Amino acid sequence: MSSPTAIEAFARWARLKKYRIEVTYGVYVFSPMEKVFFWSIFFLLFTVISFAALVYTQRNVLLLIKYANVFINGEGGSGSSGSGGAPNVASSLLHKGDAAYAVARSGVTSLAETMGGAANSQVP
Repeated sequence: MSSPTAIEAFARWARLKKYRIEVTYGVYVFSPMEKVFFWSIFFLLFTVISFAALVYTQRNVLLLIKYANVFINGEGGSGSSGSGGAPNVASSLLHKGDAAYAVARSGVTSLAETMGGAANSQVP
């Protein structure tokens, strides 16, 4: 017996996933029209979520790098690292006029400090 080709293996995997979804969510008891409706909604949602994940992955990874850089280096690593003057990789990827840097430079007041100041200003 020969081993299945990649296409046959993928088709078997897809059939097993379909079977698992049908058994888990009770789709196997639906009428044919209900199955068409269910699988249409399922594939529409799967496609939209996959597309959004592909489109926004790069943006979100760069945003995480920005925030990590702000937290690690304070003001966003303005310059070079400690050894040899080599530029910081994350700071070279990021714009210095970004809002995250402005917040890091100006400092962040907590909600308690803000509300405490507002409460104290109301005292007669």
